[in-house]
Amino acid sequence: MSICIRSVPMRNHDFIQTKAHFSFNATDCLRNAYFHNDCRHCMELCPTDALVLVRHKLTLLDTECLACAACIGSCPTEALRLEGFDPNAFTLAFQQQMPLLSCQNNTPCLGVFDTHHYITMALQGEDAPCCDLSHCEACHLNHTGKVEQSIRHKITQSNSFLEAVGMHAQRVTVIEEPVNKTSDRRALFRTALTKVHDAMTEEVQEESPSTIKPHALPATLPVKYTIVKHAIQEHIERFSTTDVASFESLFFNKTIDFDACTNCGDCIQFCPTEALFATSDKQGIFFKSGHCIGCGICDDICKSNAITSVAGLDLIAVAFDRGEELVHYEMVMCHECRCPYPYKGGDPICDRCKEFTDSFENMFVLAKDQ
Repeated sequence: MSICIRSVPMRNHDFIQTKAHFSFNATDCLRNAYFHNDCRHCMELCPTDALVLVRHKLTLLDTECLACAACIGSCPTEALRLEGFDPNAFTLAFQQQMPLLSCQNNTPCLGVFDTHHYITMALQGEDAPCCDLSHCEACHLNHTGKVEQSIRHKITQSNSFLEAVGMHAQRVTVIEEPVNKTSDRRALFRTALTKVHDAMTEEVQEESPSTIKPHALPATLPVKYTIVKHAIQEHIERFSTTDVASFESLFFNKTIDFDACTNCGDCIQFCPTEALFATSDKQGIFFKSGHCIGCGICDDICKSNAITSVAGLDLIAVAFDRGEELVHYEMVMCHECRCPYPYKGGDPICDRCKEFTDSFENMFVLAKDQ
């Protein structure tokens, strides 16, 4: 889909732009942090084109933003936030609330939730969550149909995961017909937020609001990944299997071609969540599927196209952050430049020296003839 980019005069923006109770943290945005990243989920969902590109940087137009929260759940790094409603906090407190999720009662637009939230609510709640989508068709935020389509896609992804692990009874359900509207929505909303605040006080460390006890993770990992892994840890014994396929926008798995990899380290350096990391001696490259957010930066940055996605997932490795060694090298000294490099057989000459020799071979021959 082509996005209409408005002509916007540049001005000095703060790193965190705010409209009413809505904020956009530009430093957390994948597209702003990595020039070649093509993430545009929020732009495609925004009903007023309030999120646009200005000089290749994603920018929030505060005059256009409705603070509707329809885009929040689509952001893989949680760069979009709504003051007064935290989907992560709401998810943690879900078992204390009614299982109905409705923009007419206790939540903003259901686009505020991601697949991770639905799965966490399904696993932790006493009753399976039920989403009221009866108002989507007539909603002014859904005039293109993309907001409702995105919500339904996340619910479908959640149910696919729950079915894959044998949790059929916890599948997220959808209400298509209008339900009785609560007489005092404001009072109910205040009650829900109070419960959310109490739950967050118990679950979250005081010194770091984005770190969940007792399974603390690096601050680079979005909180929604932390809470869904925490839920899987608590309920994994109820799963019929822990070997599942990878799920779009939820968990990802990678592999590295040993022959193609040059051990340059670019994928490790640019990974925003430290899903790819190396040993101290740089002889091995490891991968944590529980830290991968599927941004695709490693795929784009790899000059030799050695990194590819694979379908299988081990939920034990995902939930408990177990790293898997993807490649292992024997480091030897290059006979030409005397620098260590990953040896793959043949003459002990590094790729850089081989490339140099191949590029200037004719020059050396001509010099010798002279």
